[in-house]
Amino acid sequence: MVLAVAVLSLAALVLMPGPRAGVSTTDLRAEAARIAATFRQGRAAAIQNHGSADVLVDPAARTVALDGETATRVRDGIGLDWVTSNLCPMVRGTRALRFLSDGRSCGGVLTLTAAPGRMQLRVDWLTGRVEMSAL
Repeated sequence: MVLAVAVLSLAALVLMPGPRAGVSTTDLRAEAARIAATFRQGRAAAIQNHGSADVLVDPAARTVALDGETATRVRDGIGLDWVTSNLCPMVRGTRALRFLSDGRSCGGVLTLTAAPGRMQLRVDWLTGRVEMSAL
């Protein structure tokens, strides 16, 4: 009887899934939504202040921030691919997403990649609209 319980316990230990490491689909979507909110905040700041506002995306440092505010770090396990127009200004060694007082921007595409998939944030240059989609 003791031997049977020991065998069943050992089988349960081997077959039970361990804690999941990495990034889930929900985590990836949440990170994309957080960054999209920062982009939208930059657009709103430019319109409200009747000037320009820059959102700094630094893939090497894995940070995103509205210029002049504290940068937030992108979660470990999520890759960033940042593509912008040559019209976007260089700020601290990387191209910044600039919003103008009328809501327009220089445009850009940020792709977030993790094991479960990819999310893409597109910022329209004409309207400044931020669109999020799964790839």
